Amino acid sequence: MVKTKDNIVKLDNTDINILKIINEDVRTSYRQISRSLDVSVGTVHNRIDKMVKTGVIKKFSPVIDHEKLGFVLTTIIGVRVKGGKLKNWEEKTFFNKNVVGIYDVTGEYDAFLIAKFRNTNELNAFIKELLKDPIIERTYTQTVLDVIKEDMGSSNIL
Repeated sequence: MVKTKDNIVKLDNTDINILKIINEDVRTSYRQISRSLDVSVGTVHNRIDKMVKTGVIKKFSPVIDHEKLGFVLTTIIGVRVKGGKLKNWEEKTFFNKNVVGIYDVTGEYDAFLIAKFRNTNELNAFIKELLKDPIIERTYTQTVLDVIKEDMGSSNIL
């Protein structure tokens, strides 16, 4: 692994293969990874440690199936915010438990939210609460009918 002058981390094949293995199951032991890749346990430990320190690996966490917990409604919400207020609004919205993603975007809207709800009543209450905020000019809500792919931590991009 090499860090370039513009702070982009270059991974070699060993790093990529380690990422692919732990992306499939983070509980895979260093010993199992070392056997799979024919490298030492120390190499696996050092490589993972470096990827954590450089921020390539942000955290080790489970992938939660929100539907199994009752959050059956996924929405994509475009939000137009009055000029110069976007950062303040995002910092406040960041902590809403239903919001799983906030993206600054170009185009007609300033940001898009990905949010999950148990039902349309929760969504309705959320949208009405959003619109109470005087800096919100407009929202545009789409309901997801079917999730074809949702893999934000994918190592397949490597």
